[in-house]
Amino acid sequence: MKNAVIFILSVLVNFTLSAQVSNTMYGLYQSVNPPGFQMASIDPLTGIITTIGNAVLSNTVNATGSALNPYSQTFSYQDDDSWLSIDLQSGEVVNDVMATLPNTDGYFDNFRFNAADSNMYGLFRQISYNPNTGFGSADIRLATCDLSNGMVNLISSNSIAESFTMSGSTIDPFQMLYHFESEGKFMGIDLYNGEIYSQPTISIAGDGSSFDNFAYSCVDTSIYGLIMQNGVNALGKINPQTGVVTPLPTLLNFGNYILNSGGAIDPENRIYYFQTMDTIGVKLVGLSLLDGSVASESYLDSNSYFIMYRIQSDCYRADRARLNLITSIGGIKELDVQIYPNPAQEVLQLNADKPVDEVEIIDAFGKMVKRYNPNSSHFQIPLNALTNGLYYLRISSNNAYYTKRFIKN
Repeated sequence: MKNAVIFILSVLVNFTLSAQVSNTMYGLYQSVNPPGFQMASIDPLTGIITTIGNAVLSNTVNATGSALNPYSQTFSYQDDDSWLSIDLQSGEVVNDVMATLPNTDGYFDNFRFNAADSNMYGLFRQISYNPNTGFGSADIRLATCDLSNGMVNLISSNSIAESFTMSGSTIDPFQMLYHFESEGKFMGIDLYNGEIYSQPTISIAGDGSSFDNFAYSCVDTSIYGLIMQNGVNALGKINPQTGVVTPLPTLLNFGNYILNSGGAIDPENRIYYFQTMDTIGVKLVGLSLLDGSVASESYLDSNSYFIMYRIQSDCYRADRARLNLITSIGGIKELDVQIYPNPAQEVLQLNADKPVDEVEIIDAFGKMVKRYNPNSSHFQIPLNALTNGLYYLRISSNNAYYTKRFIKN
């Protein structure tokens, strides 16, 4: 499956954040001679890489993940044995802590920062041996890492998979789910308890052998990735509940993609980015989220690499739409709520079987845009002030919560 994939080992890239959030693409720049990594940004239209500061951060990285915290304005990654946190403005190391794993024989991979709770999540993997038979089996669990002290803590009480593919990982901050691929299934893991939330078998509508390099888009709450068929065939998006991958209309003809643990999405311009390599060199390609067509192509400087990049504004200030019911305080366990019409234009009707204390409207970026306190089971929500698009209603009643999704058009 991966013969069309170029995996550049020991190269890491991610995105950073300036004082004002924008759709700038950030990451780690690797020079070949002399070898080393620096913080950098890149212009996706020209491929020009601009280093941040003069500090050479390390000579090695764990190429499966990293974390950018837009709130502390730091970028963190793992080298041989420690976590480095880098200031996004100066490019200097602000924290360097030893990595402490639950088991020294294990590994922590595929890590991602979650903007909804400011934690970094990933997969802790080890070999678990049966004391009766002496045979070992893979044990993979969801874990989180405290970047202030390097401590990796398990969330899953039991193994959630025996393997994972190097096709990437991503987090849905609204539904609080961590996604990765395992043995042909698209795994959704509950960030609250580390248990399997969904695991549908991946099926591609049309021609395609695999769905790779996927990334979550907070602008439209979809997961996009590359449909592979003897190279990059199309940009597609997956339904995480059914596993069905739907290709966007434009067919593509790129021979490969550079594995970088997930693509990057520009929410402002609605573009998905990935890298490919041809006879000329490494090329950064931007694809439209609307139809999958090529929006931009630019070659990087020779003898340098820039992978695992991120767009700083995607999912910034995302807020949880699916709350942790286990930690909810007393009250009713369910709230029967109906909203109509959906889609709606001017007014959204809300009917509940119990009085509603508070209603919040949350946009697709996770930002709360309106709040009401109806103290009634029937309520009309005016929509004239909202722009067209996807929104969430967070409804509370007697310390119980319910979330509804609606479209304003």
